[in-house]
Amino acid sequence: MSENGQIVALLTSIDASMKQLVEAANRRQSERAAGASAPSAAIASDRDLDGQYGNPKVTFEPRDWTGVPCKGKTFSECPPEFLEMLAETLDYFAGKADDEGDKTKAGYKRKDAARARGWAARLRSGKHQPAQATSTGAGSDPEWAGGEW
Repeated sequence: MSENGQIVALLTSIDASMKQLVEAANRRQSERAAGASAPSAAIASDRDLDGQYGNPKVTFEPRDWTGVPCKGKTFSECPPEFLEMLAETLDYFAGKADDEGDKTKAGYKRKDAARARGWAARLRSGKHQPAQATSTGAGSDPEWAGGEW
């Protein structure tokens, strides 16, 4: 095979590989778009959020979360961006539980995901203001910030 023939064969192979990668990326994007409109993207009602189990504590942080730590806080105390990422993660865990045949666990994960979305919506709309962290240390009050006694 001539040098030109080898170059053409290599370029043809690269072209075929690139087409496969683009097709795979398009499939993943379509699956994500379909997943976002699936019933698992439900938002909890105000009645649910105001109920006994409507404001659970955060037991873990999604691995991609880079903001303020939220583990141990209730959903109502967390930023909306965190809650949306948490909801996506809980939906993922619900899917894994479904795959393992644990429908009860999957149902609870989906309910908590819907509650996280509900709290995110509430916080964004201004229906609820998160409690501000208060500090009791020196400097938290202007009177104690070096002023005269």
